[in-house]
Amino acid sequence: MAEKDKNDIRKRLEELRKDNNRKNNRQDDGNKSPFSGFLFFIFVVLLFTFTAIFHQDIQTYFQAKKEISYTEFVNRTQAGEFSEISEKDDKLIAQARENGKDILYFTKKITDRVGNEPIIINAIERKKVKLNSLQPSGGSFFLLLLGQFLPMIIMIAIMVYLAKKMVGGSQGGGPGNIFGFGKSRVNKIDKKPDVKFDDVAGVDGAKEELREVVDFLKNPEKYTKAGARVPKGVLLLGRPGTGKTLLAKAVAGESGASFFSISGSEFVEMFVGVGASRVRDLFEKAKESSPSIIFIDEIDAIGRRRSVGKNSGSNDEREQTLNQLLVEMDGFETDTKVIVLAATNREDVLDPALLRAGRFDRRVTVDAPDLQGRIAILKVHSRNKKLDKDVRLEDIAKITPGFVGADLANLLNEAAILAARRASDTIKMSDLDEAVDKIGMGLGQKGKIIKPEEKKLLAYHEAGHAIMTELTPGADPVHKVTIIPRGEAGGFMMPLPEEKLVTTSKQMLAEIKVLFGGRAAEEIGLEDISTGAYSDIKRATKVARVYVESVGMSKKLGPINFENADDEYSFAPNKSDETVREIDLEIRKILTEEYLNTLNTLQDNWSKLEEVVALLLKKETITGDEVRRIIKGETAEQILKEYENFDKKDEKSQSFETKEIKNKDSEVKDKEIQKSESERAVENVKQELELENKIENQVEEDNKKLEEKNKTEKLAEAVREITGKSDWALEEDFDSEEIENNKDNENKDNDKKDNDSNNSDDSSDNNGSSENGKNEDNKNNDSSNETGNKKKKKNNFKLPSFME
Repeated sequence: MAEKDKNDIRKRLEELRKDNNRKNNRQDDGNKSPFSGFLFFIFVVLLFTFTAIFHQDIQTYFQAKKEISYTEFVNRTQAGEFSEISEKDDKLIAQARENGKDILYFTKKITDRVGNEPIIINAIERKKVKLNSLQPSGGSFFLLLLGQFLPMIIMIAIMVYLAKKMVGGSQGGGPGNIFGFGKSRVNKIDKKPDVKFDDVAGVDGAKEELREVVDFLKNPEKYTKAGARVPKGVLLLGRPGTGKTLLAKAVAGESGASFFSISGSEFVEMFVGVGASRVRDLFEKAKESSPSIIFIDEIDAIGRRRSVGKNSGSNDEREQTLNQLLVEMDGFETDTKVIVLAATNREDVLDPALLRAGRFDRRVTVDAPDLQGRIAILKVHSRNKKLDKDVRLEDIAKITPGFVGADLANLLNEAAILAARRASDTIKMSDLDEAVDKIGMGLGQKGKIIKPEEKKLLAYHEAGHAIMTELTPGADPVHKVTIIPRGEAGGFMMPLPEEKLVTTSKQMLAEIKVLFGGRAAEEIGLEDISTGAYSDIKRATKVARVYVESVGMSKKLGPINFENADDEYSFAPNKSDETVREIDLEIRKILTEEYLNTLNTLQDNWSKLEEVVALLLKKETITGDEVRRIIKGETAEQILKEYENFDKKDEKSQSFETKEIKNKDSEVKDKEIQKSESERAVENVKQELELENKIENQVEEDNKKLEEKNKTEKLAEAVREITGKSDWALEEDFDSEEIENNKDNENKDNDKKDNDSNNSDDSSDNNGSSENGKNEDNKNNDSSNETGNKKKKKNNFKLPSFME
């Protein structure tokens, strides 16, 4: 390359460098705070003030000084060398010119006042010397300067700070800024969030709705050609933790539009009109940056229903803010491409004007995830965590119905913390199970000392819940039963709830029976009751009240809703005192009947409950499968032996593994042992299958008996409806009829005996003996029937006196 071309390139680079420097300088000048000029002005004013006040002191401080004796000072005064004398403190000061320089001469006074020194006075009068009296000094020059100017400096610094905050507030707005009150505190997200729709799981319906909004912002022509109109607002509804804010972040991450995020509480201030001004400012910024999305989180903070009251009116700040929001949303032009996205969990308190079509055109409900949704959420939140091979997220999803996304994320976090406690970076299934129990019931207290009698009481209580759960139609199956204290509970029975859209009356009554199972088991097994059933009774009463008062399932009161009005300003009752009394009586009747049914069910299956209690006392925590095995006919001893054999197999396998490492020759023996164990396992499986078949047959027989029992109950109910008598009245009638029938049978037997004795005289002894044998058989049958009736009566619990 020629030298000339190199020089041209160098010159061009130099010019570019200079241009960049000039641009940077201009940019720096543009970025200068407008407050810098104000500071310079304050500095100049202080400098001039300082110079004017301390001009003489400064000049005196820097001027040459010379101390002379009092006699020399008097002689020079008499000689006329001093034209002006100053008196300050205990000194006399005079100025004279010597060798072309001004020098200050000073000497100490003899007396306190110059008027007491006649020599100086005569010299001053004769030579017409000017006498000045200066203000006494309070110390050194710098101390004097500091004392006079320090308060002023502090005040100016405070003013500078406040002025700077005011200027900053006028530019961006912020808490406490006077000039920024009317500016919105919206956070414009320039950098798009990393959250995408693929990162949001369990809310597929809501994602589809929001995908259309994003697609409209990206491809508006596709919708305008079809005559579609942009939705002006989308309201996300759902309980806390369902992922409403996360969906908004996903919209910001997916769309190329400008995204403005603000909380509803940031609009309202103590000054009237501030909220409305901030709403106007927010929408102006959004229109300037269109296409754009405004996300208002917790909109119920400003969108509450307007009502007439002492705290509301035309000057109410919240109402003015809401009015301005309504105007801005309704005043949108069709081509602004600005969409409002809001989230709340209190739709019931929002103003109807805010919810009408034209403002929030779409309402997207973000429900709690179902089973598949929970599995997907667990997979999303476990991406950055190491899971053991035995972890089954499907099983965790099954035992966490009602959990929302935030709950499931917290569940995995707790499991990770438990894994870290074990000094492991891998989460096991046991960690997840412990995390579920910890979140649901609190921290486990395995080291807590419990008395044997209290442990037995807990076992009976939880076993009663478990047996009633498995034997009551409509109840959810058992997942786990434990008597290990956790949180405030001494133990608990965890059901495995199914996904339900609605709840039937049988399911509500079944829930009451399950809740009463603990108290009923205590009463039968221990012949005493405890306070452990406090929460169970409270929940059962609440279910019964909903059954009667809310959903109208009571046959006596009918399908009527007796709940109080939702209006918070209305205190008028919607039911009479007589109706309230009838509701209370119906609730008491339902609870009492279900408690008696629970007592009878547990009494009929008491041997199974005892087996569950024995297994709980031994293991402290049992699974739902073990409870179901006991109900099918197995004993606690069989289940415990199975676990002992399983532990022995583990020990043998561990010993075999160590022997394989130490001695390779033992491989053949290990294989033979494994073969024998496999054969035993096959035999065990065969035995289990035979046992299951027997159990299934037994269950079929029990079901048939239960059907017969239901038929008799339906028949009794039909009789009650016809006769108008209650259940316990029918029982009394049935008992009296049974007694009369027994008496008639006895009379018939006596008549037969008399006839037999008369006929025995005419017949032979053999015939008499055969007849006597038949009579003895009839007696035995009658006695067996009587004992059977006694056993049934023993198991039937009657209503308490307060219900009769």
